[in-house]
Amino acid sequence: MLDNSILISILGFLIILTPLVFIHELGHYLIAIKNNVKVDIFSVGFGKEIFGFNDKNGTRWKFCILPFGGYVKMKGELLVDEKNEHINDKSLGNFNQASLISRFFIVFSGPLANIFFGVLLISLLYSLNGRLDSKPVVGEVIKGSSAFISGVAKNDIILKVNEENINNFYELRDIVQLNANNQLELTIQRSSEILNLKITPSPFYDKKSNKTVGRIGILSGKPKLVKLNLFSSIYYSIIDTYTLTIQWVKGLWTLITLQANKNDVAGPIGIAKISGDALTNGFFSIIFLMALLSINLGLINLLPIPGLDGGYISLYFIEFLFGKPLPKSLQLKLMQFGIFFLISLMIFITLWDIKKWFV
Repeated sequence: MLDNSILISILGFLIILTPLVFIHELGHYLIAIKNNVKVDIFSVGFGKEIFGFNDKNGTRWKFCILPFGGYVKMKGELLVDEKNEHINDKSLGNFNQASLISRFFIVFSGPLANIFFGVLLISLLYSLNGRLDSKPVVGEVIKGSSAFISGVAKNDIILKVNEENINNFYELRDIVQLNANNQLELTIQRSSEILNLKITPSPFYDKKSNKTVGRIGILSGKPKLVKLNLFSSIYYSIIDTYTLTIQWVKGLWTLITLQANKNDVAGPIGIAKISGDALTNGFFSIIFLMALLSINLGLINLLPIPGLDGGYISLYFIEFLFGKPLPKSLQLKLMQFGIFFLISLMIFITLWDIKKWFV
């Protein structure tokens, strides 16, 4: 008999991931229809069809027995023949008959839909629940630290670091971490007085990131949830999505260079475990995790790996540069390699997950 925590993890995984895959495929579907490309099948899940219907565009919408993921099947192939033999196919709605720019947008629309959906969810979260606001106010100064020696005091407001405006405590933290042993100039407001203090962050080895970072020995005050209006919610959701994207790119680089901490990498089992935790923590936790995963799903699919949307986009870029696509045989080999690579990577991360969560 399955443990309740495992059941909750599986349920959380389905509740969070299935809508994200649906949004992704819906992006492909809508832009394909807009560009007069026929979509034969829109499948939610895999395996045997439980129920379905045909829409006015002739697409069969299927809801299948295995609710893990989904796909859209368009008329024709995603790989274009270098001899342009597809042009002789006069049947309407063939993907290969679409222009290069149309094919690009059809493929690009899936990841873009995920990113837009993530922005929308974050906006909703900021409107209904609020955005964490950690003002750059010193909550506590650790005795003997760089800040203590430099004269920083409790309740000081950090206005600038090296003439760069500081809006919240996270910005201050990021600058300090990158400047171990480098002198910084802090502009501080203390009551009605403005002070300029010089401070040198001390080096500290962070086990989580496996890096040496800077520390000055101050703690922030307690962050507060601040509900935002519609326009502020949208604005800050875009800003925070951009920040998340930058962090994602940096994280990808640490993974490529084998500097990533295994605790920061999650595969299907890890995502299921986190999803289960979010499910037990309530509605807003689910929305937040769904937003993060949606943005991540969009970014991952843009990687130029054959088999992902980014792999097809790379092929279309080559076609644009040289005026014709790569030989179809080469495209097929690249796709086979990409799929083999992705499956191998998934198995590796899953084994990593098993070791991390169960061993």
